[in-house]
Amino acid sequence: MDGSCPLLLPSFGEKGSSEREAIYSSQKVGLYRPPSDAIDLGYHTLDNNACRSTSLSTAISVPIRQQTLLQQKCVYTADLCQLDDTLLLRIFSWLGTRDLCSIAQTCRRLWEIAWDPSLWKEVEIRYPQNATIALNALSRRGCHACIRRLVLEGAVGLASIFTQLPFLSLTSLVLRHSRRITDTNVSSVLDNCINLKELDLTGCVGVTRACSRITTLKLQSLDLSDCHGVEDSGLVVTLSRMPHLGCLYLRRCGRITDASLVAISSYCASLRQLSVSDCVRITDFGVRELAARLGPSLRYFSVGKCDRVSDAGLLVVARHCYKLRYLNARGCEALSDSATLALARGCPRLRALDIGKCDIGDATLEALSTGCPNLKKLSLCGCERISDAGLEALAYYVRGLRQLNIGECPRVTWVGYRAVKRYCRRCIIEHTNPGFSS
Repeated sequence: MDGSCPLLLPSFGEKGSSEREAIYSSQKVGLYRPPSDAIDLGYHTLDNNACRSTSLSTAISVPIRQQTLLQQKCVYTADLCQLDDTLLLRIFSWLGTRDLCSIAQTCRRLWEIAWDPSLWKEVEIRYPQNATIALNALSRRGCHACIRRLVLEGAVGLASIFTQLPFLSLTSLVLRHSRRITDTNVSSVLDNCINLKELDLTGCVGVTRACSRITTLKLQSLDLSDCHGVEDSGLVVTLSRMPHLGCLYLRRCGRITDASLVAISSYCASLRQLSVSDCVRITDFGVRELAARLGPSLRYFSVGKCDRVSDAGLLVVARHCYKLRYLNARGCEALSDSATLALARGCPRLRALDIGKCDIGDATLEALSTGCPNLKKLSLCGCERISDAGLEALAYYVRGLRQLNIGECPRVTWVGYRAVKRYCRRCIIEHTNPGFSS
């Protein structure tokens, strides 16, 4: 059960031992924000996790006298059953599935309230549970009609659930690492979930396309990361039915080429976020075509570890995508100062930039200090040419910097590190130099 709580609990007044013994795990999750791994947050500094080394640590202590006064205060408790149903529903709406299931086992009244459909708008079914049994249980209680976000991560028994149960309210569906999912299953999902706006098929290796009999889909976000069977032809068919697509993630889809980027720019004119990181067949030609056609609509772009992308492609990005806020070009070793200087001048709204493992020096940092004053996250991991002078210029002018990665930068010394700490007081610095104090 991987530590999850059982969702199918012994129900008060229900008959049938098979229903009482059926157990699977489900967890309520927060609203969709693409977010966690839905968004390619880059490498090292560009994520929201704690860094290896931080620039500031604080400890808050409570005076002993105040602790004594707090311990002397009286705490009053009230029986939940004394509250009315409306108030209990509001309280339970803040609880997770584990707590709801525990409360449902106390008495008949709380069981009925805990299984109110309004509390089951977001459901997660973790592997290796049988998704069909789980969703049928929710259907018996009338909860399926209220589900808006459904996560079936690695679950089994997915063959026919979307043809048997109506999910008219479903807007976000996550089918991560469901290896048994096929193109036919995806078509069934898109045909029956007519209001679906977000679809995550990360790690579904049996999927090659996401098609539907519906002429125009409402889908706005599609994640096909790690779908290794996706090719140019399948992607073209997929995008031809999705004119409203705003977010597309194709991380590690190694078979796609520049033809896919041309199709993206043709069918998805309003695309705002695109990740083709680790797609080794992408070259400067595809990047140029994409940037020239999408222009200012593109806000998020990742070509991390696309080693065939060089200055020629990113110069066009700098010229046309002037509203770009995020760029991940880590591992593009052919990238030099000429492209990054153009990016600093042409994309003043940049908030996050990853140019690790690129052939850039202090000239890039000086250009960023004047051209991108609102930069918040910057990764320079593995940039061997940058030195203290460039870091001092960057820190002095970009004092709102929040995350900086200077790992594997041999020319950066205590002088540059101290300059960042002095001017960017809220910056979390990630480094690999044992001489820098945390």
